[in-house]
Amino acid sequence: MELNIHVHKFGGSCLSNIADIDAVVERVRNSDGRAVVVVSAFSGITDRLIEQIDYRPSSSKSTFTASVELEHVERVPEIVNSPWAVRFAETLHHLADSLDSHFKDPDIEVRADALACGERLSSLAIAAALDARGIPAVPAWSEETGIRLLGRGEDARVDANQTSQLLDIPAGAVPVITGWYGVTKDGYALLGRGGSDLTATAVAAALDASSVTIWRDVEGVLALSPRWTLPARNLSNLSYTEAAELALFSEPMLHPSAVEPLRSPGIPLFLRPLHSPEVDGTIIGPSIRLDEPIVRAVGCLPRLVPLSWTLSSALSLAESVSDAMSELGRARIRVASIRAQPGRVRLLVSSRMADYAKRILSEKPSLPTPELGQPISILCFVGEGIGVDSSIREQIASFALESNIQLQFSEEEQRNHALHATVPADQTEQSIRSLCTALDLLAP
Repeated sequence: MELNIHVHKFGGSCLSNIADIDAVVERVRNSDGRAVVVVSAFSGITDRLIEQIDYRPSSSKSTFTASVELEHVERVPEIVNSPWAVRFAETLHHLADSLDSHFKDPDIEVRADALACGERLSSLAIAAALDARGIPAVPAWSEETGIRLLGRGEDARVDANQTSQLLDIPAGAVPVITGWYGVTKDGYALLGRGGSDLTATAVAAALDASSVTIWRDVEGVLALSPRWTLPARNLSNLSYTEAAELALFSEPMLHPSAVEPLRSPGIPLFLRPLHSPEVDGTIIGPSIRLDEPIVRAVGCLPRLVPLSWTLSSALSLAESVSDAMSELGRARIRVASIRAQPGRVRLLVSSRMADYAKRILSEKPSLPTPELGQPISILCFVGEGIGVDSSIREQIASFALESNIQLQFSEEEQRNHALHATVPADQTEQSIRSLCTALDLLAP
């Protein structure tokens, strides 16, 4: 296996304009060892593809693909005269054909194939930009390099064994690998939101890379998501476990499964700002035990509504949950949490989708009509060892009481590295501000 490989992943937020492309080129040029690049679709392209596929706007497919072409050419003019100009045109033509095919006969694999065109076009464009600036590069699509997935639709996962056995990246040039999608036994599938992170770490594990760097538009990982517009502290380091937990509650920090391929080989993962390479950002690696456990970050899933129903003895718990999840999945309603126990099921969905979810489940003959509960938010306190230190729980409870916050800890399975609690939805902002201040997680 080749030594000193460094994987660099560039997401859509780092592929927004010409200045971003220039920065991408320089980050690759200054990479240690051999650079391997993984890219997402250009900023805004995937959302436009989803809108075109799912909502069928009035613009024709030729008009749509022409606008997609223009967005890429505006950011990377070199694509027009690059060695991949013909392939670029062919990919746009394939996108138009896939859209037409899906409209006529909707198919989950065809849909994934069409959506993957965003990553394919990005791979071609970034390879062209690198090559034009004196860095030999070559596009490397997932289906060609051996990235294999298990599952269907948008919630597939990487088949680590198959990918490790089959992965074959071009030699002699920087490979620009497509993120987010791969090949299954049935066709194409996707890795879910942020899935290019997982592509990058899976490739790094298969190559036994020295490091993975995910370049972002913010400085590393903050103790509190930027969505709350509070000046949170930057975290210089996180353990794999802390990062995975925080990712579940702090979109779009990182794909929740992205650290898993790195655990066994111990490959470090860096999250760094694209336009400030002098900033170290955040390093994610093996656990670092502190003398005294502390809360290092807080994540939040805000404004969720419980949908609950009681099961009669004639209804199977497993079948009830499976039927409900299938119906909600088809309606593209995300379930944030599932709690199933004999005779009772509770799902949490966003307050925005709660009434729609209730109507869908009520129309399913095999399911009882669900009851809607009061909106809540889930807080996740993250830090190695805090889940088994009763003093941390008592400290948080005391801070909540002082601020008149109706906080209730979850009594589900105990976790070493995290504490979960709920607060009424209308207390979300107050809870975050008060508790993060008390826990010293905000920047001075």
